[in-house]
Amino acid sequence: MLIDTVIKTIKKFGLIGKGDNVIVAVSGGPDSTALLLALDSLKREYCLKLRVAHLDHMFRAAGETKRDREYVSSLSKRLGIPFIFKRIDVPAYAEESGFSLEEAAREKRYEFLLESARDAGAKKIALGHTMDDQAETVLMRLIRGSGLGGLRGIPPKRPLGGALIVRPLIEAWRKDVEEYLEGMDVKPRLDATNSMRKFLRNRIRHELIAILKEYNPNIKEVLARSAQNFSYDYEALSDAVDRSCKGCLRAKGGSVAVDLRRLKTKQAGIRRGILRKAIEISKGDLRNIDYSHIEDIEGLIKTGKGAMDLPGKTRVVKTGDSLLFGKVKAEAVSPKVRKRISVPGSTFIPGLKLTFDAKFTGSDVKFGGSKAAEYIDFAKLKGPLYVRTWEKGDRFRPLGMAKEKKLQDLFIDLKIPRGKREKVPLLVSGRDIIWVCGLRLSDSVKIGRCTERILKVSYKTA
Repeated sequence: MLIDTVIKTIKKFGLIGKGDNVIVAVSGGPDSTALLLALDSLKREYCLKLRVAHLDHMFRAAGETKRDREYVSSLSKRLGIPFIFKRIDVPAYAEESGFSLEEAAREKRYEFLLESARDAGAKKIALGHTMDDQAETVLMRLIRGSGLGGLRGIPPKRPLGGALIVRPLIEAWRKDVEEYLEGMDVKPRLDATNSMRKFLRNRIRHELIAILKEYNPNIKEVLARSAQNFSYDYEALSDAVDRSCKGCLRAKGGSVAVDLRRLKTKQAGIRRGILRKAIEISKGDLRNIDYSHIEDIEGLIKTGKGAMDLPGKTRVVKTGDSLLFGKVKAEAVSPKVRKRISVPGSTFIPGLKLTFDAKFTGSDVKFGGSKAAEYIDFAKLKGPLYVRTWEKGDRFRPLGMAKEKKLQDLFIDLKIPRGKREKVPLLVSGRDIIWVCGLRLSDSVKIGRCTERILKVSYKTA
């Protein structure tokens, strides 16, 4: 029974204590509705103070989101629980920031929940993630190349800006949620965005997992349990890294110095863990740090002297037997370009003084013409298109190649001077570089026999 699973999970991970003030994130969908009802049933036993928080991301038509809000508001009122509501234009924020819709929604959602918790004096924020979400997350991160830390999946609890995110349904399956709601005679709202294929998680949920079930009918259980195993392994590795850090890592303020003589004596897993710890301390988090960045740092260690920049305005400098991590001074940061382009439409990029045009075209494409134009299979794009400039660690798969290549290596092969590399426009879809403008197209978006819709992208000096 779902309630028994929730109680077991709460006790196992210490998610909720007596007298806790809890913000419950409720969209109106099955998982969050079941979470609210489950916590409400435990309200007396745990002396809980509950508040419902509902966010309108403005993804869908106003009428649909209004019905969601009315549903959650009505349920909250029936249960006698205060209701908090806010509307945020996430698509506009995604366009402005260059983030994917998923990234933008996640950032704004947590921002809203933390704001709600602070206003209410709550220390806990409850989310309705289930074991199904866990399985999908592990698979999604595996596809994106996450390390052991990412493959842990969704943690039962984690700190967030002075509050604690808790997930009481994390050991319950979605089928358990559906049975619980059916038994309560509750009909939740069905969010149409959960079926939109433009979101990677939805494609994994509705397409990839269905394919994997042909190989293993229990694939979701395998993935979810693997996340728990990865978590145990990660804890052991983290403890070993923390012990090793004491001997070769010195932190002062936001800067970190790594003793390379001691670092080189460590095993590869410990060594790379120390480098990630140095980044985390100096940068403040590990967001947008991936395998390639650690590889580049290890490459820097092998050189005489040098420096490289990481995402988040963090610089790594090698001097003698030390590796120094710290924030780049504002005046030292070269201006970066990041702007979403209209499809179809024309977009001016001020930082590059270029105008990009995107339009759909017929099958009569003319390859080998201008270097300032490329033809793309529109169905292969993974997110909104935007133009940005080069960042250290960038990789992409050039046309005709089976493996990714460092952008820095491509620039070297093509003899692009250092001073010009940061001025080369990059066309990006989601997180993937799909065109190093004027130089190479990515193999991932090439036109093939099955291509149905062709997008022509060109640029010119404004």
